Amino acid sequence: MAESTEQIERLAYEYQLLQAQAQLLAQNLELLTLGKNEFQAVKETLEGLREVEDEKPEILVPIGAGSFLKGMVVDRENAIVSVGAGYAVEKNLDDAIAYLDARIREYEEAIGKTQEALKKLEAQLGELARKVQELQAGEMGVGTRK
Repeated sequence: MAESTEQIERLAYEYQLLQAQAQLLAQNLELLTLGKNEFQAVKETLEGLREVEDEKPEILVPIGAGSFLKGMVVDRENAIVSVGAGYAVEKNLDDAIAYLDARIREYEEAIGKTQEALKKLEAQLGELARKVQELQAGEMGVGTRK
């Protein structure tokens, strides 16, 4: 019976570790999804700019805290896009959209891998829970036979 209790405690510890890993993966998945959505929104904005007929369309420029300034797009042919590590480069709209598409695909791949890892962890958690239930049922059966 002591051996069974030790096994249950070990499995419970493993379960806690796996739960913590699953929680981190879920948080990472959320951040990846937010990042992908941000790139998608930028891409859609640049694609929409192609459709605008005004030579210098008026836009709202976010300045923080839900506040905006009115502005005008003076160059509809180029965009300045972030390339990471605090750097940004100017690209024509087609190249900027292609770059954003590539980044979106990278995010989608990372999201897929994270979802797969999360499913594996959830399966492991289910298996551990099943083992603990079996051990507990075995303990109860031993205790009732006496």
